[in-house]
Amino acid sequence: MTHEELLKKIYSMELRYANEKPRREALRAVVELHKPYPTKRFGIICKECEISTDYPCPTIQAIEKELA
Repeated sequence: MTHEELLKKIYSMELRYANEKPRREALRAVVELHKPYPTKRFGIICKECEISTDYPCPTIQAIEKELA
């Protein structure tokens, strides 16, 4: 799933209770921090993680797994 697709999925999450909105916003904020960044030397990396971390990083992989 692309970064944009993941954000769209988070925004489209059905909220059953009013207290779920802050959780969704926190999840969105984490995904916004862990975005892909193209480099000439390393290919596409996660800008928030260490320089050698390929994208999707473990954080994004965990979020995608739970939203699948």
